Amino acid sequence: MKLTPERFIEMAWSINLSIISADKDLLDVDFIEKTTILAEKEGIDVLYLDFSSYESIEHVLTSTENTAFFEAIQSASKPTLLWFDNCDMLAPLNCDFTYRLRSVLTTRFDGVIQSVFIAKNESLKLMFTDSKAAFYQSSMRITCR
Repeated sequence: MKLTPERFIEMAWSINLSIISADKDLLDVDFIEKTTILAEKEGIDVLYLDFSSYESIEHVLTSTENTAFFEAIQSASKPTLLWFDNCDMLAPLNCDFTYRLRSVLTTRFDGVIQSVFIAKNESLKLMFTDSKAAFYQSSMRITCR
């Protein structure tokens, strides 16, 4: 059974999934767009960051166009959906930013932020199933192989 955008918006905040992962190859091509439209209709703030637009994590972090995205991670006070699209560059175990990101996302207990990490399956395995990884066993996977 596939997770629909409607069901995602209906359930993500009520069961507080917080950190969600999805295999880029298995996610419907219009899932992000449909989910974003539904979220905005519900009054949920939506922020999108496509990591494939940047050469490195440093460029992601220093780009002024991402300021609102990173501010929301720390200070969102209403339901907010964060898309981390094509976030494969967060997978390496030596990516310090991934550990800082984990510190912020896993210590928020207010249930305000739902973050969706979309990457290739190999990257998701590194980020979420390697015992040395920052997000080890911290996500709910919404796609399955």
